[in-house]
Amino acid sequence: MHNTSSFWSGKTVLVTGATGFLGGWLMRRLLEYGAQVVALVRSHKPNSQFFLESFDDSPSVTVYWGDVSDQALIEQIFDDYPIDVLFHTAYGADVHRVLEEPLECFRSSAISTWQILDFLRQHHPNCISVISSTDKVYGRQPTPYLEDSPLQPLHPYEVAKTSQDHAAQSYGKMFQLPVAVTRCGNYFGGYDFNFTRLIPGVVQSIMQGNTPALRSNGRFTRDFLYIEDAVEAQLLLAQRLSEDETLYGEAFNFSYGEHVEVLDIVKQVCRLLDVPVEVVVNQNSATEIPNMELSCKKARQYLDWHPSYNFTTGLERTVSWYREHFSDLSEKNQRNYDWLRRTVA
Repeated sequence: MHNTSSFWSGKTVLVTGATGFLGGWLMRRLLEYGAQVVALVRSHKPNSQFFLESFDDSPSVTVYWGDVSDQALIEQIFDDYPIDVLFHTAYGADVHRVLEEPLECFRSSAISTWQILDFLRQHHPNCISVISSTDKVYGRQPTPYLEDSPLQPLHPYEVAKTSQDHAAQSYGKMFQLPVAVTRCGNYFGGYDFNFTRLIPGVVQSIMQGNTPALRSNGRFTRDFLYIEDAVEAQLLLAQRLSEDETLYGEAFNFSYGEHVEVLDIVKQVCRLLDVPVEVVVNQNSATEIPNMELSCKKARQYLDWHPSYNFTTGLERTVSWYREHFSDLSEKNQRNYDWLRRTVA
């Protein structure tokens, strides 16, 4: 395996979407590894790892406020700092938000990627770029998904990410830019405060003494990746781009390769929190893909990637983090919850 931590010491790294779930964890790991980080922040999100952990106060962090699709701002950042690596993680997957503002999703994901890569082509062709796509680009087709499977987007988020994905492949292969794409399973872990997502939503419902409610009938399957493994995959891919030109423009799947039923996840969370298994199921999930599973053979073969966790250990760490977080929150607010006494005891 590559010595990832030493590679990052002294590097100057730009992270877009630094207040997001993945962006926050990338910030944490890059700082641990001794990088100088330039963070692009669109808006103040106090309930994010970035601000909760005061990354903005670190002497190793410089914050720029603005939108990733603001080309003048991107050019200003590169004028001010010698960026070695770019991680484009801006705009996460919230299906309801995307349906309300599909053009904003396309602008933040697709248009920004085309603009940034063309700017790098003309002015900073040696800057390494890792573009965060998604497993949703595969759409509805037989599993497991392979990187050379056709991309079949339908939902506006899938379409935006597919365009972003294709742009990175094009600039990597046609212009020999050191850029590659990550297509990951569903991220989960601490500091995810998007409670519309499955795992944080289920944990929150249970810990508040409520019965979890699912959008689907519970029989949908998903492939997952614990957030700390996701971060290491991003870092490893960037490092390998610095070593191997044949990786330029390539896309890589990262996940545990396990298609887990939604109902099974609820049951596991209930067991970890020591509560009876109860769930309300619905049938209002027409926009969601029923079954998803990724093949990660390519990442293992070309990157020598191996996750440090699996779904079960990642879920245990995640539930433990939420339990501690809600406990700390309760103490700070000096409030007494029956559900908290039950789950923390």
